[in-house]
Amino acid sequence: MASRSLFIAVMVVFSSRVPTSGGCGLCWRFIALSYRWMSQSSSASGPSIHGGGGTGYDGQGSPAAYRVGALAYEPAVLCDCKLKACRWISWSNGQPGRRYYRCRRARTDMDCKFYRWVDEECSAWYKELFRDLRDAVWKLKKDVAKKEAEVEDKDMQLVAKQMEVEEKKKEIEDKQMVLQVKHQELNAKEEELIAKQQRLQAKDVVEQTLQAQLRMKNQCMDALVLSVLLVIILVVVMLNAK
Repeated sequence: MASRSLFIAVMVVFSSRVPTSGGCGLCWRFIALSYRWMSQSSSASGPSIHGGGGTGYDGQGSPAAYRVGALAYEPAVLCDCKLKACRWISWSNGQPGRRYYRCRRARTDMDCKFYRWVDEECSAWYKELFRDLRDAVWKLKKDVAKKEAEVEDKDMQLVAKQMEVEEKKKEIEDKQMVLQVKHQELNAKEEELIAKQQRLQAKDVVEQTLQAQLRMKNQCMDALVLSVLLVIILVVVMLNAK
C-alpha cells in the first residue's frame, strides 16, 4: 500500500509538470518505470506462494527454474483432498534439493496438510553442496536485483531530467514565439514610420517645388514691372525731346 501511495503521489507531481507537447513519451516511460518499481517492491515484500519444505526456508524462491511443471508428472499422487498433489523441490537448510509432494491447496483454508517426500534423503556432504550452490545462486540473484534496482533508479532519474529538459525547452520555445511576435510588431511599426517619413519627404518636395514656382513667378513679375517702368521712362524721355 505504501508503494502504491508513493506511486500515485509521484504520478500526480510529474503529470502536473509535464509539458503538453514533446514530453508525452517521456512521461509514459516514467510511469512504466515507476509502476515496475512499485511491482517489484510489492513482490519483494510479499510472501512466496510456492516454497520448499522443511525448516529454515527463507522464502527467497527456487535458485533454479522449474523445468517441469508442478503437476507434470506421472503416475499421479493424490493428496487427502483426492486431487493430484504438486511436486516441488525443497531448498530448506535441512533438505536442500529434495523433491516432495504437497497438497495443491497449500497455504489456503482448504489445505489438507498432505506432505510426502519423493527422493531419499541424501548424505550430509551432498546437503552441504546443495546449500553452498543454493546460497551462491541466491547471492548472485540478490546482487543482480540490487544492480537492476540501481540501474532502474538511474534510469528514472534520467527520465526525470529529460522531462525537466523538455519542460525548459518548451518554455524557451514559448518565449521565442513571444519574442518573434514582438519582433514582427516592431517591424510593422518600423515600416509604418518609414511610410510616414516618406510621406513627409514627399510633402516637403511638393512644398519646395511650390516655393520655387512662387519665386520664379515673383521674379517674372519683378521683371515685368521693371520692363513697364523702362517703357514709361523711354516714352517720357521721347516726349520731352520733342
